[in-house]
Amino acid sequence: MMRRTESETPRQPSQTAILRYLRMHGPAARIDIGTATGLSPATVTSLTADLMAQGLVKESEGSNNNGTANGNSNGNGTTRGRPKVLLDLVPNAACVIGVKITINLIEIALGNFKGEIERSIEHCINTRDLGAEELTRTLIALIDRFLEKNRDFCVHPPAGISIAIQGVTDSNSGEIIWSPALRHRHIPLVKSLSERYGSAVQMSNDANCIATAISQNNNLHNDGDFAVIMLGYGIGMGLVLNGKVYNGDFGTAAEFGHTKYQPDGPLCNCGRRGCLEAYIGDYAILRDARGVIDLPDTNNLHPSEEQMMDLVARARRGDTGLAELFRHAGKVLGYGIANLIALLGPKQIFITGSGARAFDMMEPELRRGLDEAQVPELSRNPTITYLPWDKDLALQGAIGQSLLRHDENMFQATATARV
Repeated sequence: MMRRTESETPRQPSQTAILRYLRMHGPAARIDIGTATGLSPATVTSLTADLMAQGLVKESEGSNNNGTANGNSNGNGTTRGRPKVLLDLVPNAACVIGVKITINLIEIALGNFKGEIERSIEHCINTRDLGAEELTRTLIALIDRFLEKNRDFCVHPPAGISIAIQGVTDSNSGEIIWSPALRHRHIPLVKSLSERYGSAVQMSNDANCIATAISQNNNLHNDGDFAVIMLGYGIGMGLVLNGKVYNGDFGTAAEFGHTKYQPDGPLCNCGRRGCLEAYIGDYAILRDARGVIDLPDTNNLHPSEEQMMDLVARARRGDTGLAELFRHAGKVLGYGIANLIALLGPKQIFITGSGARAFDMMEPELRRGLDEAQVPELSRNPTITYLPWDKDLALQGAIGQSLLRHDENMFQATATARV
């Protein structure tokens, strides 16, 4: 990679690139930062000196490849030479808040400047009883209480607040268009919270937040475009193109679950027929399961995790009718993925979410459906990776999104002040 000299380097995006590299890779030497970003050694030294002066970056001693603190070994277990100096982010340089809203649950987390979750809390609330004003008041009360309890770490007001929510959101306007967690539609949530907190408030659907979390974790993601398909109550997708989550001009792109499998198929919760979600979503599988076995008379539209795990367990114990439902869901998903590959050709596709609990039963038919639906000449064979739903990547991604926005706003403000 050709390195740019300091005079050729715009400071704001280069400093942002350094922060993001350190956030993703952890402590790193200046030479490694320069290699990864294409910046010259002199430029890295100058820019990181500024970041250290602002209290955003600090120096620490690293170790060499064999675990010693100094650069060279003399063969008898001791070392000689200067310690390797690494740069790292200062955790308490800023704090951000992540909020996740799902059916009857609101989670709040405090993230540090490195993107790590310091503390979190869950609130069981009947979210579908909340109108637009009640939702806003409830969130403000919960966030205020959370901040008050964590003043020891978050001394200053949060640098940003990011909300992850099930359903369809407009990331441009900050409006909840529709969510299964809420009874009402078209709620301008971001505007109301911005009026209260004055910091950068943003909102995205939970699949986009998961995509952000994966893009910031080099243990999960290699370079290249990728998609995250989130299975659960509904079917969501986060799409990362050229290193950024793609929202489209209207802020509602990548609604994978509402692409069609069959025009006259079963009714989707969106009100239309034949969507992928109407075959694969939890509520769709529970609905179809009632035609196969006797089930207690409960809320079909909002199945619990216990209900869904019971169906999975029965299918694994040999209930052929239920097993066929999961296999058919896998086939429909395979057809949807074939369309995704034909349109965008991502390098990698992740499948995750609570609804992937039966992925082992779905995968063979998914592969078969993918083979049936793909045009051989358009086959790109991206890597399909199953991510177990054992870590809340949506909340992690909400914190990551808030920090990305904070980095940009911070340097823009600095540049304006200099002018």
